[in-house]
Amino acid sequence: MAVYKATSSRSFFLELVLDILIFTICALICLQVFAQAHLESSRSAAQSQLGIEAVRVAELFKAGNTDTNSLAVLLEAERDGNTLSWYYSKDLDAVTKGEAFYTLTCVIDDSQVVKLAKITLSEGPLQLLEFEVSTYSLRGGGGT
Repeated sequence: MAVYKATSSRSFFLELVLDILIFTICALICLQVFAQAHLESSRSAAQSQLGIEAVRVAELFKAGNTDTNSLAVLLEAERDGNTLSWYYSKDLDAVTKGEAFYTLTCVIDDSQVVKLAKITLSEGPLQLLEFEVSTYSLRGGGGT
C-alpha cells in the first residue's frame, strides 16, 4: 500500500492557481466598471451638447426670430405648424424621426403679444430637459 505525502510544491501550485483565479475575477469586474463609466461619460457629453443646442435655439428666439418659418430655415429644423423638431442619433448625427435617439423640439406660441417658446429635449420617451422662453416686441413705436 502506497502512502502519498503532500509536498510543499503541490500546495504552492494550488495557491498560485487560486491567486490567478481571484486576480482574473477582480480584473473582469474592474473592466466592467470602466466600460460602464465610459458609456455614461459619452451619454452625459451628448446630453450636455444637446443642452447647449437647446439654449442656442432659445437665444435665437429671444433675439427676435419669433417667426416659425424664419427660425426653421435659420436652424435647419423640421417644421410642423408651430413646432420645430430636430432628431439626433446617439452620436449626435442628424437623422430622421424614425431613427432618432434624442429629440429636440421647440413649440412657439405667437398668439399673444408676448411670444412664448417651449423647448424640450427627450431621449426616447424620457424627457431630459424642458424650459420656456418668452420675448416681447413693441410694434409701431411709442411716444412720450
